[in-house]
Amino acid sequence: MTHVDTLIIGGGLAGTTLAWSLMHRGQRVAIVDRGTKRSSSIIAAGLMTPITGKRLALSWRWPELRPFAGHFYRTIETATQTTFFHERGMVRLFRNERECAVFANRVDAEFRGLVQQPEPLVNEQEFANALGGFAMPTAAQLDVKAYLDCSRREFREAGMLHEVEIDVAMDIVPSADRVICQPLLLEARTAIFCLGYHPIPNPWFPSLQFNSAKGEILTLRIPELREKRILNRGVWLAPLEGEMFRAGSTYEREQLDGEPTERGREEIESRLSEFLRLPFEVIDHAAAVRPIIRESRPVLGFHPDHPRIGIFNGLGSKGSLLAPFFAAQLADALCGTGQIDPDVRA
Repeated sequence: MTHVDTLIIGGGLAGTTLAWSLMHRGQRVAIVDRGTKRSSSIIAAGLMTPITGKRLALSWRWPELRPFAGHFYRTIETATQTTFFHERGMVRLFRNERECAVFANRVDAEFRGLVQQPEPLVNEQEFANALGGFAMPTAAQLDVKAYLDCSRREFREAGMLHEVEIDVAMDIVPSADRVICQPLLLEARTAIFCLGYHPIPNPWFPSLQFNSAKGEILTLRIPELREKRILNRGVWLAPLEGEMFRAGSTYEREQLDGEPTERGREEIESRLSEFLRLPFEVIDHAAAVRPIIRESRPVLGFHPDHPRIGIFNGLGSKGSLLAPFFAAQLADALCGTGQIDPDVRA
């Protein structure tokens, strides 16, 4: 029987970030993950922006979450000798007069220090910009796939990663002081579920209510585009390497599966063509379901009857920003050195 401090079930954004956070605190960690090429973590855009959505809302707890995330990802980049965190900045172009008015009413009182309005805002040979907009220089982007891939490589080499599928109802057996995963002959002080969205409720947390949304994303080749910031006008357009970009995303709340649709592709292409003046070629089309829970905030904590069983879920579309801060909070709770915020407690 192998003995560890924490068993993490699920190796996506939540599970991977929690694993690093626990390792930094000296814990012995094991990760169980079946792996999938179309999970929400794998295709996530990884965008971090201070002002988001149709209502130009301030990102929740941005002043503390953004610097924490930046420091965390830079630390992992150094440890893995990989680059996946990019300080790109974002430009938001107004779609209509209502957005212009909302911004004008809030720019001095609420957005001070978060936005700039350079002239010109964008290269108008590349982008249509009839109504103007604003830049967010502190926006950033996590290459989620690169982060997960390099982390997975490190975990595999350390013997921490078990790439198998287990029956979470039958194979996880808690007692007063430990959790046993019999198929792996593994014993842990605590097991944490980091499984994201699944149409079948987690049997250990059956009352967890998802308000999930399927998102579709396109990978594009745009040979003539030189812009290195992220652009947003109804859909976002984010640079990858060289001529490659990604664009998205849709929000579909009825058909919760991982299948790309022609409707989703047409929606993204149509909105993109409203402001991108350059020709583009679609290279790939992917879809996944975002694990959204109550007010788009994460959920973390422990089972009321089985305190050796815990959960970290609900990162949603802002997971790259949320994951480091709240993984650290859960890690501190597991190590007995901190508590979980009531706003996110399971």
